[in-house]
Amino acid sequence: MRKKLLLSLVALVLCVSNVWSQDIHGPKSRVASSFAIMIDDKSFEACEDAVMAYKNMLESEGLATYLLVADWESPEHVKFFLQKYYNEQAMEGAVFIGNIPIPMIRKAQHMTSAFKMNERFDMRETSVPSDRFYDDFDLKFNFIKRDSVETNFFYYNLAGDGPQRINCDIYTGRIKPTKKGQEGYDQINKYLRKVVAERQQPNRLDKIVSYTGHGSFSNSLEAWKEECITLREQMPAAFTKADDAKFYMFYMYPSMKRVMTQELQRPDVDVMFFHEHGLPHRQYLTGNPDAMDEDQNFEAGKLYLRNMMRREKRMGKDPMEYQKKMAEKYNLVDSVWFAGAFDPEVIAKDSLEDLQQGIILEDIREIKPNARFVIFDACYNGDFREESCVASEYIFADGKTVACFANSVNVLQDKSSSDLMGLLSCGFRLGQWTKYVNILESHIIGDPTYRFASVYRLPQIKINLKDVEYWMAVMTHNLPADLKGLALYKLFDLNYEKMPELLMDTYKNSESYMLRLQCMHLAAHYPAIYADLLKDALDDPYEFIRRKAVYFMGKVGRNDFIPYIVDLYMDDYLSERVEFNAISTGGMLNVGILKEAFKERIEKDKIYNGEEFYKGIEKKLNQGESMRDFVWGALIDKSASPRQRMAYITSIKNNPYNQMIHDLVVIIKDKNEPEEMRKGVTEALGWYVYSERKAEIVNACKSVLESGEELSPEFKDELCKTVNRLETYMR
Repeated sequence: MRKKLLLSLVALVLCVSNVWSQDIHGPKSRVASSFAIMIDDKSFEACEDAVMAYKNMLESEGLATYLLVADWESPEHVKFFLQKYYNEQAMEGAVFIGNIPIPMIRKAQHMTSAFKMNERFDMRETSVPSDRFYDDFDLKFNFIKRDSVETNFFYYNLAGDGPQRINCDIYTGRIKPTKKGQEGYDQINKYLRKVVAERQQPNRLDKIVSYTGHGSFSNSLEAWKEECITLREQMPAAFTKADDAKFYMFYMYPSMKRVMTQELQRPDVDVMFFHEHGLPHRQYLTGNPDAMDEDQNFEAGKLYLRNMMRREKRMGKDPMEYQKKMAEKYNLVDSVWFAGAFDPEVIAKDSLEDLQQGIILEDIREIKPNARFVIFDACYNGDFREESCVASEYIFADGKTVACFANSVNVLQDKSSSDLMGLLSCGFRLGQWTKYVNILESHIIGDPTYRFASVYRLPQIKINLKDVEYWMAVMTHNLPADLKGLALYKLFDLNYEKMPELLMDTYKNSESYMLRLQCMHLAAHYPAIYADLLKDALDDPYEFIRRKAVYFMGKVGRNDFIPYIVDLYMDDYLSERVEFNAISTGGMLNVGILKEAFKERIEKDKIYNGEEFYKGIEKKLNQGESMRDFVWGALIDKSASPRQRMAYITSIKNNPYNQMIHDLVVIIKDKNEPEEMRKGVTEALGWYVYSERKAEIVNACKSVLESGEELSPEFKDELCKTVNRLETYMR
């Protein structure tokens, strides 16, 4: 049924200031859950048959589907209808097809995994394109402006008086063509026909491929090797035959690009993982190949120097000065080391070699990838503000890929990329999974309703039920680990009163790596149990849990952790990421106590060359302490300008030193400090979510808010934001 609706005057007065009109195509029948297709009017006019076929396919799966067609004027226009259908029609998700406004989010870097660009720089580059504006209805935003050039961009600040934790109400996906005009409409048509065709036959999740690129996990085999264990928990059907689950690392073959191209072209792959570095236009698979003999070392050295000279020129510097500097430093008396840096033939040859180290947009069109769902654990591969990006090219290519999960800005590598992913093996839709693991930058590019056939015989899971008894029953029954992980998040959201006890009991008794990891994630919100769980976690068989547990110990800042950290370092020294995180606690804790504890342990173990071994540890600890003291001194130096002092704010965000809390609180309370400085320090204090002293920060912020001092709206907002951020971790 199709009908033209014009919002009533009452709705206009209550909700918007502009007159909005749109075509709404309702579902053929009413069922328990619904979905919305949001498409711009021009795209619908050009793609009506394919869109209606997609809508009919969704309804055949029992998902009541609303189709909303409009010249979408703003994100508020879109969000109004999302909330309306969520409240009135039990809408579970939506897909944005064509030209749908892009929210560009600011003042929300704590909701990203790694993005910390200085927002005083270019507004476009320092904002995060994010559909959390649409799918988390509790988040509050303050409108800044519409971009005057890229008019589909709308800039917002995250408001401080709203939630500071993402908790999506619905799931979303984007189908944004990479070409203009009719070519773009052709992309949409072809893609939607592909989606409908792929849904005609049930497809079990039983074929997976994972690739780890150069630089991921510090190239640590210890960190890499356990993915096969976690994915076996989550995707067990892929571990029954020899080639159903494949795990690759960057150094395995001379040309990993050729190998991964072949894997992408396999017609049977269900899920493909890429752990790598990335840009909107490129996947970085490998670095320069390792040299195996003197000649290869010589060629590798020359290639490096040629590339560096070109880089100097691109940056407006004198490449000959660089050549002179390197020649003197390494006694490179022969100019052959630098020869050909700007020779067109040599540049072309070097460029071709560089292309073998990654996958670019043009490659994807030729590869025609078939993996149904591709996960890019990488920076910028899903940057949909650009005309094109890697993830978009994957879904619009001629292969069978129907969806990608990718990031719109840079992303932390040292994180788990498969939390709750076992839900996909249970028959959950892609969006139903991502709804619980989203960060500000993560997005489904493609159809969010795609699902694999369940590999289990399960009762129906009432995913939207808000009932403590039901989710406790899920915890006690013999069900897949990630269903129990989902139950933990549901109970957390329902404020289950015995949640701390449940988390500790589950952590201590579960054999599942991934379920224990979810316990550690959620325990951070309960200071009463967090320290004890972290101590237990240092002995966990899962390297990632050990690695993150010692990392968070530094953030908590308790010196009674020191004996545990020292033992972990000494016992797990060959786990590179664990060793790095353990020694990096140096600046966060009492370095003197750390040094004594290391001395005692080294003497006790009577290790070979113990004195030299200790000197190496001492050097690293001193470096951490020196960095902390330098940043500390710079921030409290009132003789320096606010701009000079604030240059070190990012250092605190990355390393929230507990020793500095008193002095930072003094700054935000000091009326004689420039407000810019007070506001910047207040923002930095919001990163102390794991600190054992976060209550001090909350009380200080509240005292400033309640002092009667005349504060700017921006400073008030930052104070409220920090309070709300920290109180989220004070259950």
